[in-house]
Amino acid sequence: MEAIIRKNNHSEFWIQMSINALIILWIYTAGSKLMDFDEFQRQLALQPFGKPINSALSILLPGVEILAGILLVIKKTKLPGLWVSALLLCAFTVYVLLVLTGYFTKVPCSCGGVLKSLSWKNHLIFNIVYLSINLLALYKTQLKKGGSGE
Repeated sequence: MEAIIRKNNHSEFWIQMSINALIILWIYTAGSKLMDFDEFQRQLALQPFGKPINSALSILLPGVEILAGILLVIKKTKLPGLWVSALLLCAFTVYVLLVLTGYFTKVPCSCGGVLKSLSWKNHLIFNIVYLSINLLALYKTQLKKGGSGE
């Protein structure tokens, strides 16, 4: 019985550390974009999506990143927060893969903070690591939720 309790505590600790890493990621990236909003908008204007989409993304991206962070902070909304976070990471990872395969002719990085200094290959590695963390936390959270009858 004691081994099961230790295992559950270890699992809960791992889930919370993963969620904390995601909260830091989303609040940091959104904050970086908002702190240098003019530069963020300039970088987005260079994206290949067209002006209307780029304009919408300038508001939506930091907004959804903040939303993901907030959802992850609140105990009752951690699961939806993990889903939002996973969707963001999937979208960013697909974009980086398209850049690396040469699909886009223009490849500016509109990431915030230190992330914009990463090479595209390092972006991909970073995204895959965070996406893996996110998906594992999502899986463990859903297992825990299903097992507890919540």
